[in-house]
Amino acid sequence: MAVINATSFLLLKDTTVIGHSKSTSFNINVDLPDATTKESLGWQEVIPGVKSGTLSCECLTDYSDTLSFEQLADMVLTKQKATFYFKDNVNPKLIVRGEGFINSVDETAEFETANSFNLEINLTGVFTVTDPSEGKTWDNVFEFWEDISDNWEDV
Repeated sequence: MAVINATSFLLLKDTTVIGHSKSTSFNINVDLPDATTKESLGWQEVIPGVKSGTLSCECLTDYSDTLSFEQLADMVLTKQKATFYFKDNVNPKLIVRGEGFINSVDETAEFETANSFNLEINLTGVFTVTDPSEGKTWDNVFEFWEDISDNWEDV
């Protein structure tokens, strides 16, 4: 059996990992409406407008996961808002936290391949990007997990 490589990023809903991700991305956007005037001397001018962010991932389906395609689809149907965490595996102290709604989730089952699903989350409001090593207060699940790991080793 082939080994499934981990990706560079880990995506979580609240404290539950959205498992078996093949790729994950975090995008930040800002609308730039035209603000060109006669004084711009022919150069286009823009002003920053509405900001938005999205998280998306492509995952392999495992029906035994605690957070599977079915639960994510239910979140779309019920319009459930949730907190999502996006953690960089290369720099595990860099964490993005934001609340959002699942924009879309779709599952694909191809002939003689593993089932997979795609997920897109639209972030709402302000999201935070932080590095806990810089002395900032950060009450997230990652510090809690690290404490549990340290305490377990002491037993």
